[in-house]
Amino acid sequence: MRVRSPLKLLKPVLALWAGVSLALGAQAQAQTPASPSAAAFPSKAVHITVANTPGSSPDVLARLLGQRLSEQWKQPVVVDNRAGAAGILAADGLAKAQPDGYSLLVGADGPITILPNIQAGLPYDARRDLVPVVSLGQIDFVLVANPKTGFRTVADFVRAAKAHPGRINYASAGNGSPQQLSMELLKQKAGIYVTHIPYRGGPLGMQDVIGGQVDVMFIAVGPALPHIRSGRLVALGASGEKRHALLPEVPTVAESYKGYRSGTWFGLFAPARTPQPVIDAIAADAGRIVQTPGLRSELAAQGIEATGYPQRQFQTLVSAEYERYAQIVKAVGIKAE
Repeated sequence: MRVRSPLKLLKPVLALWAGVSLALGAQAQAQTPASPSAAAFPSKAVHITVANTPGSSPDVLARLLGQRLSEQWKQPVVVDNRAGAAGILAADGLAKAQPDGYSLLVGADGPITILPNIQAGLPYDARRDLVPVVSLGQIDFVLVANPKTGFRTVADFVRAAKAHPGRINYASAGNGSPQQLSMELLKQKAGIYVTHIPYRGGPLGMQDVIGGQVDVMFIAVGPALPHIRSGRLVALGASGEKRHALLPEVPTVAESYKGYRSGTWFGLFAPARTPQPVIDAIAADAGRIVQTPGLRSELAAQGIEATGYPQRQFQTLVSAEYERYAQIVKAVGIKAE
């Protein structure tokens, strides 16, 4: 399957962004006399970029974490949303940021382990330019439909897709996003064809499913839950290996298609060459915070399972996910145009 490359449409923007980023990076480097030590960190505001729209699961996670980090560090922690291009702009911005610990990214599998296997010529090298710091959480998706479709189960959706190839459409958070890969896996297992409509973030796509402009989509459980409970969305199937704690009545897709599993993970990333003592300090503080009972409970209510794996374990996870998605992309046949 061919997907329209988000990079192709954004080359002029990326060129301008790269020039500005390099200029700002050089200016910041000239103004920074020395790398910060862990003991002095942080001595000013820390910026955490989220490659997703406000209200999305990673945005919620970043803001809950940022609030607590700010309280501990006695410094502002500013969360910036830089959505679009399936996370390319946000990841590239971090890759070109000053490597001092004051610029971080809540990154996910999309721009870190999926797009590098789909899109040649990315402006950053995810494995060379970005350093995994600490894992934060992971989430399952739920396949939702507009009630007017008449779909109540995964079987209903598959049956309609087989009867009308290409006429049913699905939204995603963008080309190369985990949501798209989730549907592509289901398409492969079920032997169906449905039309992909990429959006600039999952919540935007979900709003069009609610509005009836799009038929279905995979979306994180947290943002979808209020709309499922209100009846504006119908939950067809959960994407995890077991039924979701917040939707125990909803079967998993795997109950219909053995071996199916999808979802996403989030973690903090820093620019390469960030001093290891600073990375260790951030990883220790963030990892401890996400594992506190209070935050774990808040995240669970949003459909996010807190993890807090230390850096080495997180690096191993990211490397394994890179290879896993390489196999999935090859099997599904996704190629950028």
